[in-house]
Amino acid sequence: MHKSLVFLSCGQRDSERELAKRVESMIRDHLEMDCYNADSVHGFDDVMSITEKLAIADYYIMIDFRRDDEVPLSVFTHQEFALARAWGLDRMLVFQEEGQTSHGHGMLEYVLAHPIKFTRDNLVDTVRNAIRNQKWESSYARNLVASDIQPFDELIRYGDHTGHYTERVWHLTIHNCRKDKAAVNTIAILDSIRNCRTEETLDSPDRSYLKWVYQKEGYLHTILPQDHAALDAFAIHAGEDGVFLHSRCDHSPRKPVITEPGEYVFTYNIYSANFPLLTVPVRINYTGPIQVKSNVEPPRDCRRVQSLRGWSHDKNK
Repeated sequence: MHKSLVFLSCGQRDSERELAKRVESMIRDHLEMDCYNADSVHGFDDVMSITEKLAIADYYIMIDFRRDDEVPLSVFTHQEFALARAWGLDRMLVFQEEGQTSHGHGMLEYVLAHPIKFTRDNLVDTVRNAIRNQKWESSYARNLVASDIQPFDELIRYGDHTGHYTERVWHLTIHNCRKDKAAVNTIAILDSIRNCRTEETLDSPDRSYLKWVYQKEGYLHTILPQDHAALDAFAIHAGEDGVFLHSRCDHSPRKPVITEPGEYVFTYNIYSANFPLLTVPVRINYTGPIQVKSNVEPPRDCRRVQSLRGWSHDKNK
């Protein structure tokens, strides 16, 4: 289940970091949200990490500490605020220490941010109360998120450019939580497979685009704002060893991505224009091929065929 990510922007001095860590703990422990605390920037890798977290953050908090210096503020904090605005983050809270003003310095002079005043003694309580007043929810998201993987209810008869198979399919649903932007040209791949017994992680042997549900040869999909779409995450065939994909790979017949029973973690990457990468780990327990008894109902897509051919699995007919 998705948990909202709060980007916490603050100063880098020791006393400021200590207070920021207390705010971070409150957000994680009491409000049950994830929190990225940007409390230190030293080099290029740190800057890249900050920009990556800003791109995927759902909420943004800026803490503007007062400093008795020639430049009475944290330059990095104000730069992060400017980036957050540029990234389109609209659920923001800005806190400014009593005695601090934005006049003549920093980004807050140029935007209508309405900072909330605080003292160092009441900072944690001030942030907690402001978040509650704004009704921030731990499940809110502003990008693409995935819901739990689910199996299709019945066996189906599936066919594509590689052949026809009797199988059960597991679907992974992707939600576009933005109100203003469609997820255009969304594609999905199985990126890696980890064997939970050996702890070995390997690249997926099939890195082709995966098929979206109910789309004929649909390996590219647009998810409209506040809408969702499901993809065929994997399939298990009847009477055939292995876990299979519905992908653009043209090898015929299809080859399984794993064959040995056991627990695995399949990691999927979801790419879409103007959206950050969504990485989805899925744990599966593969116990072997699906066994189909002779007296069970045939796969759904076979029923029309059997009626046309005049045969049935019902022994009483």
